[in-house]
Amino acid sequence: MAAMFIVASAAAQQTQHAALERLRAAISDSCVTFKCTYSMYVSQTRVEGNADVMIQGNAYMMSADGLQVYCDGSKVWTVDTSVKEVYVEQAVGVSAFLDPTSSDFVFDADGNPVSASFALQDGLKMDIRILSMTKSKIKPEEDFRPQVNFGSDWIVTEL
Repeated sequence: MAAMFIVASAAAQQTQHAALERLRAAISDSCVTFKCTYSMYVSQTRVEGNADVMIQGNAYMMSADGLQVYCDGSKVWTVDTSVKEVYVEQAVGVSAFLDPTSSDFVFDADGNPVSASFALQDGLKMDIRILSMTKSKIKPEEDFRPQVNFGSDWIVTEL
C-alpha cells in the first residue's frame, strides 16, 4: 500500500513539474496574461481583490485594485496614481515565483494553472486563483515600465 502511494505521489510530482515547465516555456517565448483573484494577510488583515497580470520573460505588469506594479526584470515600480506615490526596488525576477520551493501551483487536467500560492520576499504569502490565461506575441520592453512622469508632486521612495 505504501509503495502505491509513493508511486502515485511521484507521478503527481512529475505531472506538476511538466506543467510548470510548460508554463515557464510559455512565459519565455510569448507574453502571457492572467486574470485572477488574490488574497493575502497583511498584519492580520485579509487583503483580497482582482488583478490582471502580464508576464513575459523576467518582466511583468500587474494592475490590481488601483495599484499598478511594473517590473522590467531589474527594477519594480509599485505605483498608486490616486495619491501620486511610487515605490522603486530591485527585482527578484519572475523565475523566483515559478520555483517549486517558494510557490505551489495547482494545474487542471490539461496542464493549465488554476491556482497558486507564493512566498513573497517580505515573508508574506499570496494565494491566487486564475480565472483566465491567454498568450500573445512578445510586447515591447516599455510595456513593463511605468509610463508616468514622476514629477515633484509625486512621492518617490527608493527601497
